[in-house]
Amino acid sequence: MTDLWIEPFGGMAGDMFLAALLDLQDERFDLPLLQALAQDLFPDQVQLVPEEVWRGGLSGQHLQVRVSDESPPPTRCLKDLVKLIHGVELPDPVRNRAVQVLQLLAEAEGRVHGCSPDEVHFHEVGAVDTLIDVLGAALAMERLGIERVVVSPPLVGSGTVRCAHGEMPVPVPAVAELLRGRPTLVGGGMERTTPTGAAILVALCPEFGAPESFQAEGIGYGAGTRDPEAQPPNLLRLQIGQVLDQAHGGDQRRRTRVDLLEVNLDDMTGEDLGHLTGRLRDAGALEVWSTPVFMKKDRPGVVLSALSRPGRRVILEDVVFRWSTSLGVRWREVERSECARQVIRVELHGCSVRVKIRQRPGVQAGSELPREERDLFPEHDDVAALAETAQLTLREVRAQAIALALEQMKAPAEFKAP
Repeated sequence: MTDLWIEPFGGMAGDMFLAALLDLQDERFDLPLLQALAQDLFPDQVQLVPEEVWRGGLSGQHLQVRVSDESPPPTRCLKDLVKLIHGVELPDPVRNRAVQVLQLLAEAEGRVHGCSPDEVHFHEVGAVDTLIDVLGAALAMERLGIERVVVSPPLVGSGTVRCAHGEMPVPVPAVAELLRGRPTLVGGGMERTTPTGAAILVALCPEFGAPESFQAEGIGYGAGTRDPEAQPPNLLRLQIGQVLDQAHGGDQRRRTRVDLLEVNLDDMTGEDLGHLTGRLRDAGALEVWSTPVFMKKDRPGVVLSALSRPGRRVILEDVVFRWSTSLGVRWREVERSECARQVIRVELHGCSVRVKIRQRPGVQAGSELPREERDLFPEHDDVAALAETAQLTLREVRAQAIALALEQMKAPAEFKAP
């Protein structure tokens, strides 16, 4: 189970997302694990209370975070939140994803209030429960082995809401900024998508849109605290399973339209170019690369290129104009053919290693398995970590992982191309 479909048909908030993850009833991410995370983050300060509730005729999980300290939460800046996250022992991918969510929040608030992300004071976001939401979401993605996330357009709400800055329109400015360039749904009679919820969606999936076909193996519902009369019910649905691409029948090649960004740069250092490259990836670019060129007056420079899904142009342009010296960028629409893929896990020397399987075009899903090593790609981070602990070479770990993956794939029915 490698794909997660998020359906914010009734809204999206951090606590709703965590509750829906728990409602999946997957032993890899359960309440004791989340309670241990909360204890590490805020020792003896919080209690997690799950409850089955009804919203508009549907049942779902509601998760309440009870704080022992009744005093108002302190106002925190981005660096304060990041420091708290780094104080907890977590895998690097979990920590990095949580920091990414907070960075997105800070940048959105900064654009709204006209200041840098480091100057943003997090009021609601500085609360204990929001930090648990962000870290819990990142930990769940790692523990559940989610390799791909698809997101249906979220219901953002309507009307106004009162917050730390006074009465605001719905969606509040930070949510509107975070979801800029993405499809959303309006309605619901109140705030339905919170800034934390919006940041989680953007961090997990840069492009919103329901899959054409999905095979669910687990379903969970997360409920918001309020139960409004306005429809739809204040619920979020998660489905974990496999995205099935049926656009080309047995040919598992998927042809998609993507946008190509290009910008010429000749007055930036290598360090600055590296930072810009990373920020473009964080903003949702599918691929980023640079090509050396000679520019006017025979100055050496680079053409920085990036591929993105449609709807990301404004966001990526903002990154280029903020982190580079460029006065303009070029855009072209190009077609990309993509192979379907699956990720399986093999147990090797007491560790779990992810192995990516490429489904080559022209092979009917389930009728033939890719048995050549060139179609199997062990995840490098897993391989490197195991090689260090088991005192093996990278080549030895890769070979053993591939052999185990091929053994696991003996039965054709076990392969389900996305």
